[in-house]
Amino acid sequence: MKTRQPLIILLLIIFTIMLLTFASFDLHVIIEQSLQLDTIGHFLGFYFLTWFLHKNLSLPLLNICLCMIFYAAVTELSQMYLGFRKGEMSDFIADIVGISLYLAIVWLKRPLLKKEPR
Repeated sequence: MKTRQPLIILLLIIFTIMLLTFASFDLHVIIEQSLQLDTIGHFLGFYFLTWFLHKNLSLPLLNICLCMIFYAAVTELSQMYLGFRKGEMSDFIADIVGISLYLAIVWLKRPLLKKEPR
């Protein structure tokens, strides 16, 4: 039962957000006007991509983060040359914030994991 608890909480949060979004058109309009969902997608995408690469590759985390920042820059610069997309600095910053947040969380958890027994 303990292993299902985080999944149930996540599903309840997602369901609540969906319910609030679809229940009120005014709320939906407010969310679209105040938040750039594309930027949030960039943040989450690069956070989870960094997590995935860190967990599945045996490379130093700093190297992965530097490569991810380079990848974010290349993707945004290449979008400037596409007719249907445009490269935005806010998306690049969201990419870096997602990568940096994962890096910070891992570095903050390391001292807790390496505590010596008394």
